[in-house]
Amino acid sequence: MSISRKRKSLSYVHGFKVPSQMDIDKALGKFDSNDNINSAFTQNFYKTFDSLPLPKKSTNWLVQNVEKGQTYMEYLQLSRTLHTQSSSHRKTIYLTMFGQIDNTIFDIDSLIDYTQRFFQMPVKIINPFINVQWNDQTNQWTCIMNLNNGQNRSFKLRTRFHEKTKHSQICVTGILNLLQKIVPNDARCLIALTMYDLYGDETDLFIAGFARGNFRVATFSLYRYDPYLTFNEFDWFSCKLKDPSKSKIQINNRRNLLLLRTCRLLTHEICHLFGIAHCIFYSCLLNGSGDLEEDFSQPLLECPIDLRKLYTLINFNIHKRYEELLEFFKMHDFLNEMKMVETKLNVIKHSMNSNSSDCNSSTSTKIVKRKRTHYTTVEQDVLTTTVAEDKEVLQSPAKYLKCH
Repeated sequence: MSISRKRKSLSYVHGFKVPSQMDIDKALGKFDSNDNINSAFTQNFYKTFDSLPLPKKSTNWLVQNVEKGQTYMEYLQLSRTLHTQSSSHRKTIYLTMFGQIDNTIFDIDSLIDYTQRFFQMPVKIINPFINVQWNDQTNQWTCIMNLNNGQNRSFKLRTRFHEKTKHSQICVTGILNLLQKIVPNDARCLIALTMYDLYGDETDLFIAGFARGNFRVATFSLYRYDPYLTFNEFDWFSCKLKDPSKSKIQINNRRNLLLLRTCRLLTHEICHLFGIAHCIFYSCLLNGSGDLEEDFSQPLLECPIDLRKLYTLINFNIHKRYEELLEFFKMHDFLNEMKMVETKLNVIKHSMNSNSSDCNSSTSTKIVKRKRTHYTTVEQDVLTTTVAEDKEVLQSPAKYLKCH
């Protein structure tokens, strides 16, 4: 029993370096004395963020993958190639629905609202996909879409089908190829959301989504994020949906939980499309996840380092953004998120009102002290990932992929 308790928190993958306080300070970078965000980025502000959690399962991201982390200065170097003068007109996030969306469980309007508040950018819906339908004769999904030239065209989609269970999955690359044909000129990115189950290759259990950063497109499935769904972690075709409840309370709970999970998924992936890599410095929206349990446990908000990256890219008012996010969390009873943002706002307001000496123009940050236990390394070869192709892998007979 004691051995089991000790191994509740697992070791990181061999080769992963747990960041020190010096590493965190370096990742945040130095501030100019004239920087407008100095009043927000104080020692007390940093204390409102939790430290990087230890892995709990063998499938967790940092048990399987070596991440070196992306500093603020590294992001600036990358952003010079991603966000150039010629792309400065691209200021809109576009969403589209691929196939039918069940509005009784999925609140698309609230997701749009949240995405606008999070990124402080306009979000627009377009509807190029006229029809997505199943062909019983070929056991294949087909799609009719309206192209930029105004013509309609039918496309066959690569499909995986299991005869016994009748479960099917659509290959994600086919949807991405279609999205590339219709990206609006002013799009910062175009993302398709679907209720259909997706896969990338035959080794996948499923994928929650995939992105092509260079083409500004991505697609994500909400299928496995439904709290009413249960599935086998070894067979992609073994899925079972709980009978829908008629209770208004349970319907609302299901709808709200799916919204929360989708808010986390979509903002995480858009951050990647904006050039922000996985975070290893805090408990953060940008942490990698190797399984859905780990995914669902992660915060909705980014850490100070990734907040600074977003601020540099979009140049929003941090105080106003937190106020708008708090309003959203209150509307949807996201209680943990409410407390989190209220704490940050109180610290920022106090700092702004008092103009205290805690305002830092350097990187002297104090973080909540990290609690770590002694661990042994895991001998395993793992490929490092990139922003362009950021696969989250579950090493089992079938694998789960979250992004890119």
